[in-house]
Amino acid sequence: MTRQEKGLWTAVIVLTLGMLVMGTVMVVQGMRSGRDDADAPHDTGQEEGSAIATINGEVITDKEWTDALKRRYGSDMLLQMLNRKAVYAEAVDRDLTVTPEEIAKELSVAMDGYDSEQAYFDEMKSQLGLTRQELELEAGYRLLLEKIATSGIQVKDADIEHYWDEHREDYISPEKYDLSMIMVENEEQADSLLDDLEQGADFEDMAKAESTDSFTRDAGGRLGWIERNDPFQPEDVMSLAEQLDVGDIAGPVQVEDGFAIIKLNDKQDAQVQSAEEVREDIRMQLALSQADPLPQVEERLRNKYEAVIIAEIPAS
Repeated sequence: MTRQEKGLWTAVIVLTLGMLVMGTVMVVQGMRSGRDDADAPHDTGQEEGSAIATINGEVITDKEWTDALKRRYGSDMLLQMLNRKAVYAEAVDRDLTVTPEEIAKELSVAMDGYDSEQAYFDEMKSQLGLTRQELELEAGYRLLLEKIATSGIQVKDADIEHYWDEHREDYISPEKYDLSMIMVENEEQADSLLDDLEQGADFEDMAKAESTDSFTRDAGGRLGWIERNDPFQPEDVMSLAEQLDVGDIAGPVQVEDGFAIIKLNDKQDAQVQSAEEVREDIRMQLALSQADPLPQVEERLRNKYEAVIIAEIPAS
């Protein structure tokens, strides 16, 4: 999978789950409100729904909030719910399952570029309020949908080998470096800072005090994990990192914005997927290229299981 595809898959997870979290609240509240409205006597002199917030003396009611959510997310959310019901029913009918190992592998694609697995889950939680379980459920849903879409499609071994020969680099994770950096304007200043570091000065403290790079300065110069062939990093910096041992500090290296001192915090050797994993990945990729688009598969399953939208969703 290419870097662009990894980024796209991450965006798909984030967008879909964001809708799920907000939409689930909307649907549950809407269903509850509908039941309450049906059971309670109607009072035209009192605004429907209990107060959930106030501002400048004005009340926002539960119903106003629910209606606003319905207008914005209602149709998309309801469709997502129907899709999941249909896909899970079809998976049971075909005896299809997704293993924890498959889900973990799928999520590892989205984690690429994060410092660690925990850093990824912490980011999803802090930015979008999504738990690890919610992310795993979304990955499992997509895997089930892909298995349904490709069921019955045969891929020849010769086609798999031919694809592998032409895309071998896609199945090798290059060497990665966990780097920190101090950026200064001139070489003389960089040499002076290097002398201080050799005398025992703390790299992180020095980066916060001296670095001109606003992106890394507040993090103590931390760049994070970077692949050896990252096109956005200066080649001279990556070549130097390749020569270092963990804990080494080196430089200065001239870059576009000045002179950089780098520290190698950690590194990972290049990793190659097993032949069995590669062949299965390619088989699925080639099968998906022959299958109907996934939205069409979802639509077909909704029709098969007679999905019907009974209530009208307010227009946005």
